[in-house]
Amino acid sequence: MRRGKPAPWKPVVGALAQYKSRYSGLARLGCPVRVIAEAVGDRRVVEIIGHAGHPVRVTVKVIHLQPMPPSLFDGTELAL
Repeated sequence: MRRGKPAPWKPVVGALAQYKSRYSGLARLGCPVRVIAEAVGDRRVVEIIGHAGHPVRVTVKVIHLQPMPPSLFDGTELAL
């Protein structure tokens, strides 16, 4: 049995993910992204909402992507 680090989470195309990187001022605290496509070398093309409010596509490393944290309203039914 192998011991060590667990395998990193690898999002599929179309998944929502949390992007966190210490090198990006926009994403230092984490921001939601949508995975658009697979790229070369354990990278993914993701879509992020930029500063001007327009969607921007960037290539990021998979190690900086994490599953979305649970939402405040997950599991609750809202009656409108």
